[in-house]
Amino acid sequence: MEPISRLNQNQPSVRPHRGLSRFLTFLIFLCVFLGISGMILSRTVLRESFTQEQLSEPKTLAAMTDKINVVLLDAAQKNGLPTEVQVKLLTQSDVRADLKKTVHNIYIGQEKPLPTAQMMGQLAAHLEAVVPENALTESLIKTAVVAVQPPLQEYLTNQIEAPYLAPLATKMLFVRNVINILTWVAIIMGIVLVLVQWGLSGQFRYVLGSVGASFAWSGLFLALGAAAFKYSGIVEQIAQKAGDFNQTITDYGLAVLDYGLKTSTIVLIGGAIVWLVATLLQRVRH
Repeated sequence: MEPISRLNQNQPSVRPHRGLSRFLTFLIFLCVFLGISGMILSRTVLRESFTQEQLSEPKTLAAMTDKINVVLLDAAQKNGLPTEVQVKLLTQSDVRADLKKTVHNIYIGQEKPLPTAQMMGQLAAHLEAVVPENALTESLIKTAVVAVQPPLQEYLTNQIEAPYLAPLATKMLFVRNVINILTWVAIIMGIVLVLVQWGLSGQFRYVLGSVGASFAWSGLFLALGAAAFKYSGIVEQIAQKAGDFNQTITDYGLAVLDYGLKTSTIVLIGGAIVWLVATLLQRVRH
């Protein structure tokens, strides 16, 4: 009897409900994947401070200022501004203030996010500050300041705000709420599934292994996805639709992917370490 007893003690323990446990691990993986994806979006695209920071980068701000000035000056000259008047209608400081206001309005879901009245005031101030060479030029400039504001405001509203910014502002609150709800549902469901698996297995090391594997696989898939989007040129192709501001959209998209790649790599490494520890614990117990 004693040899048989020793033999039974030396036999490795079998994980209870192995098939169901693997299915629960898969469900936990889905919850982790969705939860981390939602957290990445919530800390980048859906976070106002992130967008404000990206658009305030010196390189981005300078490029946007140049593009906006070219567009506005061309529109102003088509509506009566003398061609000899060559002045920056908006400075980088102006554009920074305008962008800050616009982004804030988009994230709070304001129907008309572009501060056109504020921009017209800045533009008029710069035009009026131009030192005229003669009385005729001075008169033309004063007349142009009044004349160009309505068509410029209409241009900004019809060509920029209405087709691009207004729909974005309308959808932003809805998308943020949906992503936040789905993220929290994934987190809560993940916790419930972990507790269910713990109840089935009765051993912490099995649960630890499932959680570690779920995080590792989630991090791997998210990292591969972020890397694929970053290096495939898809971001650049999408940004082409933004016309003169395509480089700004490209830089912003790459910044989001960089954050996602960094976060998913951390999740991958952390999950792999947890899974490895759980595997070692199981071997020690056996």
